[in-house]
Amino acid sequence: MLSERVPTILPDLTFEEALEITKIHSVSGKIESGTGLITKRPFRRPHYTSSPISIIGGGRVPKPGEISLAHFGVLFLDEFPEFKKGTLELLRGPLEDKSVTISRVNSTITYPSKFMLIASMNPCPCGYYGTDDNKCNCSEKSILRYISHVSRTTFR
Repeated sequence: MLSERVPTILPDLTFEEALEITKIHSVSGKIESGTGLITKRPFRRPHYTSSPISIIGGGRVPKPGEISLAHFGVLFLDEFPEFKKGTLELLRGPLEDKSVTISRVNSTITYPSKFMLIASMNPCPCGYYGTDDNKCNCSEKSILRYISHVSRTTFR
């Protein structure tokens, strides 16, 4: 719930930022006809089962992914270690470059992706490791496997 409040404490969008966000959402087909300018910072929460293409962008006709739809806003990844490790590794470039480039045979498209990444995770697969409420029933091996999905070098 805290992550959903972050966009509300960020500065208001400038006209140029609102226009850029609206363009991205329009290209992706997320804006209904007659809808005006998007004036609130985006908050995107893709499910951990989302495909790399839906997160990064692409497809036969390349469209913006969640990282571009979160442009000037927040991308929240709940259950962070449950995302495929390859998908998490794909986030590195866009986080550093503030854009994502999608190449196809006939074209190359670059979408902006300047977003704040917020992630959450449990301490173990069952969620009870280190708590007094319930006893953790995870093996050491399953905890290490769960945590290993988040590379120490992925995000600095």
